Amino acid sequence: MSFAGTVGDRGSKPVERLDSPAALEEWLGAAGAGEVRGKVTARTFARALALREAIARTAAALVAHARPAADDITRINAMAKSAAAHALLDPRTLSIVDDARDPVQSALGRIARDAVELFGTPAERERLRTCGLASCGSIFLTPAGRRERRWCSMERCGNRAKVASFRERSGPVPRQPA
Repeated sequence: MSFAGTVGDRGSKPVERLDSPAALEEWLGAAGAGEVRGKVTARTFARALALREAIARTAAALVAHARPAADDITRINAMAKSAAAHALLDPRTLSIVDDARDPVQSALGRIARDAVELFGTPAERERLRTCGLASCGSIFLTPAGRRERRWCSMERCGNRAKVASFRERSGPVPRQPA
């Protein structure tokens, strides 16, 4: 769900974290996609954002116990099928490498396949939650066996919610004389 989370505060004023092909390259690199610098075209960037939004809408529908849009499922499936790379062991470094001609397409395909596995597995699907902070709106995956989690991040949203609750209970803060 971290790819769908590249838009923050979906519940209020969305914040785009992937605002350029270079930002997508940086995100994919940090996510372990290998060397993708200079390989994200404007077309691939648009396809990546369309995939991200299809994943986000599908997850939101599933959390709401609604049926996801057929177009979104079609987009996710098409992207999952399009990445036919295989993981190989590099004999020099003993690290995992892709045999894909297009590492960006391969990475997006892996993201789509992960979404297929998540959405297609009932036990995993039940772990999807929407952040309890209304302005956030992020969808996250609860850790196995911990269904009571309310926020995508305790440090960010959980803290904000608790501060707001405290302020609501405490009433207005008196002004200090200047």
